Amino acid sequence: MYRHILIPTDGSELAKRGITQGMALAKSIGAKVSVIFVVEPISELTGHFRETVANFAEMRKEQATKVLNDAAKAASQAGVPCETVLAENGQPHQAIIAATADRGCDLIVMSSHGRSGLSVLLIGSVTNKVLAQAKTPVLVCP
Repeated sequence: MYRHILIPTDGSELAKRGITQGMALAKSIGAKVSVIFVVEPISELTGHFRETVANFAEMRKEQATKVLNDAAKAASQAGVPCETVLAENGQPHQAIIAATADRGCDLIVMSSHGRSGLSVLLIGSVTNKVLAQAKTPVLVCP
């Protein structure tokens, strides 16, 4: 049925559950996975904040690399073929949808909320935008 699953992550606990669910599904149906982490752009600041912004951006890239490496390791242990994608300076929903098309994915498995998720909301804004705009089926994990 599904052959290539895209699993977006931002490193949050809920996103980790999305990775776990996506890997389990991939293993059960013999699919491969692509795990994507989108490093969002940071607005330009001037003066003494410039160095702080640069440091934050570098820390975020390091976090993304660690999260993607952990996902690849989990996939390897589960026997699931996996590639990782680090998308920089894009809007998360757009990068997720673009990666789905670019990689020929036929399913997106993602968590209901990410690191900015507020429990009072029914569904996170990135997830909502992906659901509204994706041409590929989306499985949302609580």
